[in-house]
Amino acid sequence: MRAFLWTQADGMQELGTLPGGNSSRALDIGVLGEVVGSSGSASGEHAFVWTRQTGMVDLNGADALNFGVVFIEAHAVNSKGEILVAGRNAEEADVNSATASGAGQYCAPAPPSSFLLTPKAP
Repeated sequence: MRAFLWTQADGMQELGTLPGGNSSRALDIGVLGEVVGSSGSASGEHAFVWTRQTGMVDLNGADALNFGVVFIEAHAVNSKGEILVAGRNAEEADVNSATASGAGQYCAPAPPSSFLLTPKAP
């Protein structure tokens, strides 16, 4: 499964995946044409934003690392460019990856938390 964007002028355009991923899905499109969703990546499922100018960009940047979360799915984008994402504790994601591979006892993950990402002022 791959995320795509359709316009009358260009038809269907596949948006691709994040590096190391093999699937993606689009969940919302903003008034300026930006698309948000989730994509597989080399380190698991990650939230993304796509624009014609930048292509698909992983929302797990320095801010996510500083807060110790992994943004796994972007649900919505508004006219201000704010993005609603679901995320998990990064340590929990690492523990569950290790236990799922058989390195210890499995512990069910906590439900994801919601975050509102706001664009930085230029």
